[in-house]
Amino acid sequence: MFNFKSLRNAIAVGFIVLLVPVTVLQAGSVVNPASDPLLKMIPADSLFCIRVNNFEYTLSQIDQFLAGASPMPMSIAMLARMQLANVLGSPQINGVNMNGSLVIFGAILPGGAAQTNPISNVFIGGLVPITDYNQFISGNPNCNQPDEKGVSKITSNGTPIMLATQAGNSALVSWANDYNKLVMMAKAISASNAANLTSSLDTAEANLAMTKPIWVFGNVQQASKTFAPLIMGKIEEMKTKIKSIDPKSPEALPGNIQKIAQNTMNMYISILETLMKEVRFLSIALNPKPNVLNITKTISAVPGTDIADMLTADSWSAKENRLLAYLEDGAMMNFAGKMGSPSWKKLNLISIDLLEVMAGDSIKAEDTEKIKTLVENMCDSLDGPIAGSASIDAKNKPPFVAKYIIAVKDEKKFSKVIDEAVEIMKTSSILDFYKGLGIETGFTIQRGVDRYKDVSIDSAKLTMKSTDANSPQGQMINVMYGDGFDYRWGMVDGLWVCTIGSNANSEIRKLIDQVKAGDTKQLGNEMKAALALLPEADKADFLVTYNILRLFKMMTAMAPLPMPQMDIATKSNIAIAGKAGNGKLVADIALPKEHLTEMMTAFITMQQQKMMMQQNLKSSEGEK
Repeated sequence: MFNFKSLRNAIAVGFIVLLVPVTVLQAGSVVNPASDPLLKMIPADSLFCIRVNNFEYTLSQIDQFLAGASPMPMSIAMLARMQLANVLGSPQINGVNMNGSLVIFGAILPGGAAQTNPISNVFIGGLVPITDYNQFISGNPNCNQPDEKGVSKITSNGTPIMLATQAGNSALVSWANDYNKLVMMAKAISASNAANLTSSLDTAEANLAMTKPIWVFGNVQQASKTFAPLIMGKIEEMKTKIKSIDPKSPEALPGNIQKIAQNTMNMYISILETLMKEVRFLSIALNPKPNVLNITKTISAVPGTDIADMLTADSWSAKENRLLAYLEDGAMMNFAGKMGSPSWKKLNLISIDLLEVMAGDSIKAEDTEKIKTLVENMCDSLDGPIAGSASIDAKNKPPFVAKYIIAVKDEKKFSKVIDEAVEIMKTSSILDFYKGLGIETGFTIQRGVDRYKDVSIDSAKLTMKSTDANSPQGQMINVMYGDGFDYRWGMVDGLWVCTIGSNANSEIRKLIDQVKAGDTKQLGNEMKAALALLPEADKADFLVTYNILRLFKMMTAMAPLPMPQMDIATKSNIAIAGKAGNGKLVADIALPKEHLTEMMTAFITMQQQKMMMQQNLKSSEGEK
């Protein structure tokens, strides 16, 4: 039966994956967190921390990355310096070490969080690197001398806006109305026995904090302890309101969708509860370079929890994906992974749980059990790697073509799974569930409809039509999906190859030729460029590339109303590679400057077209 706990865990992981010392350190270097004075000053139970290492250098790196792509007339470095000068009340930023590391953090003050108003016991402030604290105070015309507790007021037009006090080689600053909080926090972080953030981080995460230009950290466990009662109270209010909606009232959603919406909300609530209980922290590390912005996103689970158990490496983790050469240049999206791993089977099974909880009693329990059995048999028949691509076909409906390549170790078992899946689609209550959503689906299959180079080709068609073709939603569905999805597939040298789209018949032949040629080592130029930005991405548990302009082109082609098509030259992609192990999921993302430039060119072109349309409309109205 349905395992809701496992569902919460898997989706919680998916949602997260679906947010230095003075000298410049080399990427990949490992440093000792105990040697970092900033980490030792930030309380262990901080809610969040934003750290900018080597402030001036990092800003210059951002400017280099944005040069030629950003429409802003002023550099990020100049804007940041102006903002810092305004906050500190010092036009010349006297006494500030612009080559140091700046931190903004939020932490619970000693004494615990208040239940009725949690924010009342939260300190939010910053640590500004200082060369000479006396110069920082005396050289600032808008800052007065420290009072008996060492606190100085920073004013603007005579009105206090900030407070400052010394903390090591930094100035601890906060808002002007947080005097008592500032005094308490200064005392807390100066205590010799105070627990600091190094105790909350493992070596790898501390290394990111100290070496990456920008590091953002969220302490999920501390946030949960502080805000969970308030959050859950608000959620209960929402649940009560939804339950009280009269099915006949204008607020109610039509038909079965109202019940599904309620089920979906309950699911999201359970996911949130799981996140608050089982996730230790989330972090994002940014590393801007002249040609690429590298981003590392991390989710770390509480040891001993179900999520920690899911985020473990298995025998497939160290293996390279031998199917990467089948990923296409010019694709809207490429994806690759390792489907044979035990964790992949678990995720596939849980996706069925997701469908069941959304459907409620619309899908029979025996039908979901049959599907789970098929999923288990399918995963057992696979040999690990999978690859696929989706490309634009704007002249047809649906406006894309796709292909899959999956390594199979048990061809008979895999083929049987397909037959049984088709039978379930025809006879189970799943079709009734989609009909309740206003979508009428159909699936037909023909075995051995063609043969090419001794490969038997099978055919299938999936249709999706609205039950109310005259409604706006129905018109959108029918325009988006047209006459349905055409499939062709076959088994070639241990690989299941499949194509989807209006040209599936010709595309399956191309794919068979490629496999027969044994051309599995030659990567396309776009994939080579993407992999070069993410070291060891070929060994990642999953790899994805996105081209935003091509994705936008597909969306405009699927729009129910005609939209102007743009053909902006693009050959670069956003690349994402992820890996699980030791209770953590780490996703590395690369945004090439070239792709950012292409997107900005498209945006400017869209704005110009919009202005021309408005001008033509005004001219037409003037003629009338």
